[in-house]
Amino acid sequence: MYPVPRFFLGRAAFLSRVLLTLGVLSLNVARADHYSGASITYACQTGNQYKIYLDLYLDCAGTPLTPQSLYFSNACGVVFTLNNLVPVSTTEVSPLCPSQLANSTCSGGALPSFRRHRFEVTLFLSPCAIGPWKVEWFLCCRNTMVNLANVPGIYAQATVQHEAGVCDASPVFVDSGIPYVCVGEPVSYNPGVSDPNGNNMVFSLIDARFGAPAPTPVSYAAGFTGASPFPGITIQPTTGQLNFTPTVTGNYVVVIEVATYDVNGVLIGRVMRDLMFVVIICDENPPASSNITNQTPGLEIGPNSIGVCNGQSFCAEVIFTDPNPTSVITVTSNALTLLPGATFTVTGTNPAAARICWVGNLAALPVNVFIQGNDGACPIPNINSRSILVGDCLSPLPITLIEFRARSRPEDVLLEWVTATETDNKEFIIERSADGILFLPIGSVPGSGYSQERLDYAWPDRDPLPMAAYYRLRQTDADGSSTLSDVVVAGRTKGGPSPMVTKLTDGAWWLSLIDGAITWHIHDLAGRTLAEGVSPEGGGTKLSYPEGYGVQLLTVIGPDGIPVSALLPGGALPGTSILMGSTR
Repeated sequence: MYPVPRFFLGRAAFLSRVLLTLGVLSLNVARADHYSGASITYACQTGNQYKIYLDLYLDCAGTPLTPQSLYFSNACGVVFTLNNLVPVSTTEVSPLCPSQLANSTCSGGALPSFRRHRFEVTLFLSPCAIGPWKVEWFLCCRNTMVNLANVPGIYAQATVQHEAGVCDASPVFVDSGIPYVCVGEPVSYNPGVSDPNGNNMVFSLIDARFGAPAPTPVSYAAGFTGASPFPGITIQPTTGQLNFTPTVTGNYVVVIEVATYDVNGVLIGRVMRDLMFVVIICDENPPASSNITNQTPGLEIGPNSIGVCNGQSFCAEVIFTDPNPTSVITVTSNALTLLPGATFTVTGTNPAAARICWVGNLAALPVNVFIQGNDGACPIPNINSRSILVGDCLSPLPITLIEFRARSRPEDVLLEWVTATETDNKEFIIERSADGILFLPIGSVPGSGYSQERLDYAWPDRDPLPMAAYYRLRQTDADGSSTLSDVVVAGRTKGGPSPMVTKLTDGAWWLSLIDGAITWHIHDLAGRTLAEGVSPEGGGTKLSYPEGYGVQLLTVIGPDGIPVSALLPGGALPGTSILMGSTR
């Protein structure tokens, strides 16, 4: 019997998605009043007649749903309430794989699941020339959240810019239920928002709120805010794409606001989605998705956007891959609904290439096309979702950032990025953080104004932090508006940059060395030594060890005596690279 150190117990737990773990998480989710999300949307029927939709998400293990109320007010002083509303439909929105649906809490089982309750009312909203109508819903309590203090209430709101005289429908959210994501793994999530009227949408993260008619921001736990509900989270303002890496299991609230504008830049309305993420321990990595690739020559394109001219035929692909070679990826999209006459095909299962072909019709643009890859893991699949902004080729696309990376070197950290197009780009401000939450500017690089060709940028951080640091770019336009890039991490040891391991085509791992001689050890997750060695200064070394042990733990000790470690996942694809220090 081998002794199992506490460290290895923690990593072993990381690799076990057992029913006991799910049961504990389900109990945590089921606290308070079990409300796990909410949104209000609307659609103008004719003139001043509107249909209002309230969507509430409740844990099936929680208390039964009760009648609800909607609160209405406008800038002209009209105020009223609709009470005792009951849902017109109830749908299970389970995070489970199909074979486990019968074991969900909605079906009397133990695995976590939720129901979406839809409320619907049709009513007359009188015109008000000085301001919008506001539609609100609120309740005293919500699920317990890691990033909130105590158990505050839950709130949703929509505004109808009725004075503009527009009979309009609000943006619509893809009903993806309550997302479950993996601790320690990068998350790519998109709310799948489309606007039925083809209005321009702007996405942002806002504070969760409670109470009405004067909603109050909730109190966030230390280190969290409405704009930063996860450390290092980013949102793309044109597509709503969320990217982050969760570090602690539990429930987290993320509130996404979508503002819509007409072609003249006039605000039409706002909607919000109060959304709960559940961070769990997973035994597999989520699939990854590529930037747009294999597109029609001459198409105006960025990593997340397409500019198409009227009558122009085009095709473009997004490729999903999973590090587990046995995973079968299923890809779904709303492309056929949003792009009339389009085709959507998927070739292969891992990698899976999702291909959209369409003949441009400016009357249908702009739209955000939702695409999601699902790896089919059970009981809870891992997903990767994203959207592609398809717009008019005559309207300039925003800055398209193809790549942003941070590379540790002995003397500095080199930040490198590449743009495909630039429009009115004044400068890039480099921001750095020690914790992924508080970012401070440390340098800037002038932009190129307008460009339709690939441009490469680089900036060295000559005074890097002595540990792993988070970096992001703040791209600033000439008018002062700005957008943020995704966050990248550069790891360092006390004496210099952290090493990296890369999977070779023959199945072995290649260790890129730091300055000076090192010793390395490979253990299984019970603490047994499988292989070890000493490597001289410079170059790299090939790691060979017995196969058939699944996931391994690699530990490297450099000249400074500080150990850095990384998990070597079983089934990783050739070319997979892991920065050392990910287990510290």
